Amino acid sequence: MALTRLLIRDFRNIAYADLFLGIKFNFFIGRNGSGKTNLLEAIYTLGHGKGFRTSQTGHLVRHDAHEFVLHARLKKDHETALIGLSKNRQGETQVRIDGSSRHKFADLAKMLPVQLMTPEGFSLLLGGPRFRRAFLDWGCFHHQSEFFNVWVNFKKLLRQRNALLQNINCYDHIYPWDKELIPLAQRISEWRKKYIEMLVPHITARCAVLLPELSLNFAFQQGWDPNRAYDELLKNQFERDKILAYTNYGPHKADFRVRAEGKTVENVLSRGQLKLLICALRLAQGELLTQQTGLNCFYLLDDFSSELDATRGRLLIECLKSTQAQFFINTINNESIVEMVDDTSKIFLVEDGKIALQP
Repeated sequence: MALTRLLIRDFRNIAYADLFLGIKFNFFIGRNGSGKTNLLEAIYTLGHGKGFRTSQTGHLVRHDAHEFVLHARLKKDHETALIGLSKNRQGETQVRIDGSSRHKFADLAKMLPVQLMTPEGFSLLLGGPRFRRAFLDWGCFHHQSEFFNVWVNFKKLLRQRNALLQNINCYDHIYPWDKELIPLAQRISEWRKKYIEMLVPHITARCAVLLPELSLNFAFQQGWDPNRAYDELLKNQFERDKILAYTNYGPHKADFRVRAEGKTVENVLSRGQLKLLICALRLAQGELLTQQTGLNCFYLLDDFSSELDATRGRLLIECLKSTQAQFFINTINNESIVEMVDDTSKIFLVEDGKIALQP
């Protein structure tokens, strides 16, 4: 599965681009500020519905335009799908799949599993639990067809519960919400646990290649004591929740912890090791996705060679070459990509938002 053509109009500093893509590696070369990251963000937005540097649509639309438009041709085996996304400054969105606009964004996201690796991606390991929940939920979304609707319904009920906590004095008044919320929380937690069980062997295998010097372990924290029933916990914690006007336990408090040599990774790993660990986590997700669904991932790598010495850079290159996926890689020169380029690769030159195929 690969993107074979990408059309971008009025996205950040890119007025117009029509790119015919390589099935494995696509490289974008240009100086800092030329628009390379904007191009990656366009692909990310097509697969996520929002940019990775801002949640405000107005910042994604080119300064003198009303809306941005993204279209792509997606090929799998002998089948081709045409997909598209447009958004105006007010956030009004249109999703198109094979000419039909009667689709939700989740339908598009299912077709385009995008993974991002950027210098800012250290938040997956160094940031708060919400970054690691997003990591898990990306996998659950692509592996469990019911996950998205269940998670949306859970968040809706959770917002209502938190609002009610400010206005009631008796648990019986909130119980009808808990009665609906509890089974959703339990399903989300079970899906996450099962996904981690499938994913960890893939992470371990990748780390054995990229970080053989480290002993790593992984632990899922579901967001409440696994030895206590969630319904009992919510009831017993009602008074405390009411004081704080917030539900303190549940899947919205879950975490996925990674430790190295028995310590938190930020206290043990160098920047280069952290980058390789993040790459291992993302590549493992893609491998599991391909194994379970037959779909390939689309990887966006910004500032590819940063933080890595020559030896670690070569290790990562070999991992990327062995992966069944399509890559979109930014760099400022040819030197860091020479070992990856083959006859199927495409190299594009980027300058001030203009993108051209290298002769």
